[in-house]
Amino acid sequence: MKTDSVKGSQQIPSTPINQSVKTDRASLAKRIDAQNAEESSPKSSTDNYGVSLSPKAKELAEARKKALQIAHDTPAVREDKVAEMKKKIQDGTYQVDSEKIADGIMREAMKDELSKSEHRKSL
Repeated sequence: MKTDSVKGSQQIPSTPINQSVKTDRASLAKRIDAQNAEESSPKSSTDNYGVSLSPKAKELAEARKKALQIAHDTPAVREDKVAEMKKKIQDGTYQVDSEKIADGIMREAMKDELSKSEHRKSL
């Protein structure tokens, strides 16, 4: 009887069942590779399953893509604004606009409250 050995492990006799399992694994791996290749390849126009986007949907998708690119390209910290604010503070010319601060606080509070009510509706 032939045996397959793996270093540091017990020898397992080579039986038709073991050979079948090895074949099934190889077959499964090939099918998965083929499926992944198929999913990553571009679809032809005949594979669209009858779905078409309206011009408005295409426009929105393009606008979203453009907005995401702008957000990606914008630095997290605007050094020019930071330098401007530092200069104003050092010069003593920076003035706090309490009305803008109050408006911002109210705007954020309303957004939070609206998102909570939308969340409750979805439950």
